Amino acid sequence: MNIDAQSLQTLFLNSSLSDFFAETDLFYVDFRAKKSHVCATLRSLGYGDEDLPKVLTSFPVVEQGEKERAEIMIRRLISGETNSALDTFHIVSKDGAQLRWLRISARVVLRGANMQPEVLVGHVVDVDDLIISQEEIRERLVEIEAMRELFTAINKSLDFNETFQRVIEQLKKIIPFQRASAEALEDDRLVVVATHGFADSEITGLVFPAHGVDNPSSRVVQERRTIFCNDVPNNFVGFINPSDNFLTMSWLGIPLVYEQKVIGILALDNSALNAYTERHIRLASSLSEYIAIAFEHSRRHQLVTHQAMTDRLTGLANRYGLETSGMEIFQDSIERDHFLSVLMIDIDHFKHINDTYGHPYGDAVLQSIAMTIRGQIRSNDYAVRYGGEEFVVLLPELSTREALIVAERLRIKISQMRVDKERKFPTVSIGIYAAVPGSMDILHEFIRKADLALYTAKEAGRNRSRVWSTNPEFFVS
Repeated sequence: MNIDAQSLQTLFLNSSLSDFFAETDLFYVDFRAKKSHVCATLRSLGYGDEDLPKVLTSFPVVEQGEKERAEIMIRRLISGETNSALDTFHIVSKDGAQLRWLRISARVVLRGANMQPEVLVGHVVDVDDLIISQEEIRERLVEIEAMRELFTAINKSLDFNETFQRVIEQLKKIIPFQRASAEALEDDRLVVVATHGFADSEITGLVFPAHGVDNPSSRVVQERRTIFCNDVPNNFVGFINPSDNFLTMSWLGIPLVYEQKVIGILALDNSALNAYTERHIRLASSLSEYIAIAFEHSRRHQLVTHQAMTDRLTGLANRYGLETSGMEIFQDSIERDHFLSVLMIDIDHFKHINDTYGHPYGDAVLQSIAMTIRGQIRSNDYAVRYGGEEFVVLLPELSTREALIVAERLRIKISQMRVDKERKFPTVSIGIYAAVPGSMDILHEFIRKADLALYTAKEAGRNRSRVWSTNPEFFVS
């Protein structure tokens, strides 16, 4: 049946029909008569007949992108560019307590002489359950893909730091956070071993108590389950915030359990309140076992690698460490076109010390000198036990003069040392070579020249430092 606009208007003004439409998902607005009939769905959100014109001209939505779409839809209807429109919006209830996804279609059935809408009818379909189901499906697909990529990523490398960064990269796709830290459980303490989003100065040497204090980290360890807190300042007064520039409002902790034993936690920090939900707990819990396995395997590999590169007696690097980490330092100097200085240190009359006082005392001397070397160099310098009583120290970015200052400081410091009052402590002789390495240079040539300088120091009477020189007199015994 065809009904013209005037007949449609008469039908809607009929009180019995308007009651009927108020119970359906149809709505009607007569702008001339200032008469409206709201549909049942909008009425369930608290809107009455008098609210309908405002609802239709200024959709109560929360997302900026939806506001823009609603404004375009309204503008096209008012301008006469179109007489009908259809779109889906996340509508807020009148009291702001509810949000519903509604598919709204509207049609202008009567316009005035100036083309302004006079009568508008429409239909509302509640698609909230459908949209939520679609969102859940999309979220699950994202989760499944992120988990697949996570499983693939953590098996690509045995380097601990690389594994940590791969885990963080994939977790960010499904759990919101700005900062993260991997904390290893050691002697009832949680020691930070890797971080994301922190400055080095904020986490250097940082430890957290694992027991005895009611903070979220200790609770994760004690209860062996994923825990989140959405209002950290008020709910956990024992929370340790390492930074003045970042305030953790929401926190999520994932226990790392390997072979039925808690080996640490993965902590995620968010600056927003109420950032985490039960969904995040579910995701984190499902991944925790795999993350723990990846971390433990990579840490064990790191430990074995470190042990293989470390001299057991002194704790300094060994020759294998020099061939690996030392070569990386050398290559970095080439690439950055920076100085690299090499110190070759030899203990004077060490055989006499061993023969006179015994090898245990000789070992104590080696350990004391190694400890002194570590205490006198920078964190980016590299000390190696090169042979029985020989040490090599790589000093990146130091010139000849600067390396000589370091060598003399070391030599004097060692000459003042004592293991005990009864036995004599030996002195050391030091050879120095410094240059900016080129692409054709090799590290062992730098070490060889430092060794030549050491030889001249020995020939000159020991307990002194000498710098390698191209002067012919340097090579004369």
